[in-house]
Amino acid sequence: MTYAARLLGTQRIASVNAFRRHTNKHSHQFKAQPNILAPMKRMPALSRSWWRRPKDMKQSDLSPAASYYGMWDAVARFAAEIRASDFMAEMVRRRDAFGSEGAMGAIDCATLYGLTRWVRPTVIVESGGYIGMSSAFILKALADEKLATAKLYSIELSQECDQGALIPDELRSASGSFVPMRGKVEDFLKGDRLPSLIDMFLHDSSHSYRHMLWEFRQFWPRLRDGGLLVSHDVQMNAAFPEFVAKTYSHDKKTGRRDAQRTSHHEWGRWGYIGFAVKKATR
Repeated sequence: MTYAARLLGTQRIASVNAFRRHTNKHSHQFKAQPNILAPMKRMPALSRSWWRRPKDMKQSDLSPAASYYGMWDAVARFAAEIRASDFMAEMVRRRDAFGSEGAMGAIDCATLYGLTRWVRPTVIVESGGYIGMSSAFILKALADEKLATAKLYSIELSQECDQGALIPDELRSASGSFVPMRGKVEDFLKGDRLPSLIDMFLHDSSHSYRHMLWEFRQFWPRLRDGGLLVSHDVQMNAAFPEFVAKTYSHDKKTGRRDAQRTSHHEWGRWGYIGFAVKKATR
């Protein structure tokens, strides 16, 4: 072996020994340090509770970055509660005795109830209140949330139907929360007879493509930040998905939602109910 080879081998051995001493030194130092993760292990696990808006939080207090994942659990829980209740059984009995044609089904009523309890609105407008199946479940949600000052403005065009006939007396008379309005939505808007700011809008009147889009576009600007647009019978045409697509913007580079330019926090569909949570663009 040449002198150069022996010298190179000696240098390699010295380097390896130095690396081992360095590693052992820091290994002992690490073991001597207290385990900074230990307190985290001792902390009780956070429960995966359903998220809902705190009772003292206003729509305007919502952060644009708030997570809405828990919304689905909250609405599902409320919907399951009302479906198993005596109130649901009684309302289905009333609907069937009156004639169920044109009235909202049980699954959609439960979804509407769940959404209303989640958003906790104080000013609600619904078009196509008809005999009051949807109105009853909105009012029931308001009562269960103890929103004594809340108002439901229920618009019905037909002069022939018995508007709100299915609503139980105790809900109809509670603090004047039910405000029936007979006539066209267009006339009430032109006459400035509806609140300029609302927390929730339910479309359930004419389900033509043009009229649905028209109502969505009219009431979306009136919704507060965090307010809820709800539509029944969204399966009848493409009006609802088309409207939601118009409130959405995406980043051209990533192809994902651009939260700054998208004017809804969340949207979805359960059964024949579609909904979108308004986000005020800034």
